[in-house]
Amino acid sequence: MVSENLRQLAAMSLFTHVHGKVELEAISSGTYWQVDLQGGTISFSAAGEERAYPVQLLGSIARSAGTWMWGWEASNAEHFPEEALRAARRVQESGGALGIRELIEPVVVLSNTPSLMLQLAAETLGAVSHTMLVDAGQGLSLVLAVNIGPMRPLDSAELLAAVMRGTELGVTHDHRSALERYATRLGLRLERLDAGSRRMLLRGATGGVEFESDESGRLVALHEAAAAERLQTQLR
Repeated sequence: MVSENLRQLAAMSLFTHVHGKVELEAISSGTYWQVDLQGGTISFSAAGEERAYPVQLLGSIARSAGTWMWGWEASNAEHFPEEALRAARRVQESGGALGIRELIEPVVVLSNTPSLMLQLAAETLGAVSHTMLVDAGQGLSLVLAVNIGPMRPLDSAELLAAVMRGTELGVTHDHRSALERYATRLGLRLERLDAGSRRMLLRGATGGVEFESDESGRLVALHEAAAAERLQTQLR
């Protein structure tokens, strides 16, 4: 069973995680990519053009064993430069300070703790915005932190899709708190539309979404803010 402290850490990066995947998918789609953890880079090549970004190892997933191994584990530290493990080290240090067992044990059994929870907690404590899961062969997947720079604003349609995608991951039932954290992290405006904060407007530079939540914070309604504003204009 996932501890409540771990779940709360994971929820803090829920919508940032989905936003980051949207951006990385746009960069990696249709490209040939190559990871060089010794050099600390990942490169994407397409049509004769190559782009390289700094990369770090957060952890790895062994499918056959059903385990997660943290990037800071001793065998990784022996093979990879410390620069490639800095984010994982921050997770280890913060996890120790918080007393969260799953973040300080080098190997975690995934039948008890889903890998997504560990990945999201690592994104929160490691201050990571973009992650990528890559197949390393022989049933091993690497969870990488990729530094592609600041996040770009999503338009209303993209933001709507990202929020829907995040709620479907089953990380938390308190979507409202997770969206508040996302807004704070990206500097988005979050406006309360009623006294009870059930209806709220999340707005960025290029669009927004309006949502309604129940008492527990679970989203019960969601739509593009731009669409609502157009309708209001037509009715005036």
